[in-house]
Amino acid sequence: MSKGSLNHIKDELSNFSNALGQYATERWTQFPGIDLYMDQVVTYLEKLLKLFDTDASGKVITSSMVNNYVKEGYLKRPVNKKYDRVQLVTLYIMSMLKPILPIPLIAGSLSNLTHEQKYQSFFEELTKLQDEAFRNISDKLTAILENLSEEDYETTLRLFALQLTSEANARKIVAEKILQSLNRESSKAGEKDKDKK
Repeated sequence: MSKGSLNHIKDELSNFSNALGQYATERWTQFPGIDLYMDQVVTYLEKLLKLFDTDASGKVITSSMVNNYVKEGYLKRPVNKKYDRVQLVTLYIMSMLKPILPIPLIAGSLSNLTHEQKYQSFFEELTKLQDEAFRNISDKLTAILENLSEEDYETTLRLFALQLTSEANARKIVAEKILQSLNRESSKAGEKDKDKK
């Protein structure tokens, strides 16, 4: 590839890295305080989730997905066809994490957050972790780009991408195991509570 190709790739990835490093996950208080209809929910979340739309299809969230989540019990039913802040935040989390974790596992991990204040605290911690993860990976990508040489830049970038994929795969395996264990124990505790009643 030519030097022009290298410069084009560096510029594209540098811009992406900067956007990633400056990305701020939506905070609880930034979500609408009024309930929204389905089309408003989808439009609102599409804007927030642009970064997670890696294939640029604009379909990170659709009304069909939302309906399915409600039908499967992963999301509480809307009241008068309107969705509240808790439901919006739940959809936001599920949409962010679904490329990595199965929806039932994500929903099961959120199901014990029954009090809004507890959910808000949990979500605020999650947003800090997400933003920190983006900043860390942005720093790594920037460092790689700054040290690219014309001779081996393609190999360097491919190996870095595969390193990230390997790390993501290992983390995904561990994350699933942790959440499966926690969700299983929560289910057992819920069943015991039902038996006592």
